[in-house]
Amino acid sequence: MKYKALREIYREAFGDDGEFEDRLFSICDEYLRSVSCGEEAAAMLFALPCKIDVGKESFDAYYLYAAATKKKYRGRGYMSGLIEELKKEGKPIFLKPASEELIGFYERLGFKRFTAVTRGKTEKTALPIGGFAELSATEAQDEEFSYTAMCVNSPVPLDNLCFDYIME
Repeated sequence: MKYKALREIYREAFGDDGEFEDRLFSICDEYLRSVSCGEEAAAMLFALPCKIDVGKESFDAYYLYAAATKKKYRGRGYMSGLIEELKKEGKPIFLKPASEELIGFYERLGFKRFTAVTRGKTEKTALPIGGFAELSATEAQDEEFSYTAMCVNSPVPLDNLCFDYIME
């Protein structure tokens, strides 16, 4: 699927942010997943790889970023399908919902709420790996704050997960 069409979906949902968007689509292109309706791009997301450390345990996970459906295709199950395919891999998937209105959508897909922090001192940490690590090197949060996040497929509770790279 052509990046131009996917970038249009990204801009429709999140606005045009120029330099960051260029780096996201070039550095993290291998993590981009999409679905089309006929010949037209309908939905997309980035499944960005992370390593979650919880005490002495460590496991691979995905940080879901820029999950968006073209307005005219919303409500048809395209995003649900993308997420369900990703869930089949069995890795934990976590995200920060772009808005409060999306919490119910993610809950219907089995996601549970938890509190995450930036710059916190906790026993649970998520760190970007692969191309996502390169992108996130300039995107870490400078201040400490907590936020509502959501997760599915996690083998352990993620409350108090420290994750500095929410890229809002």
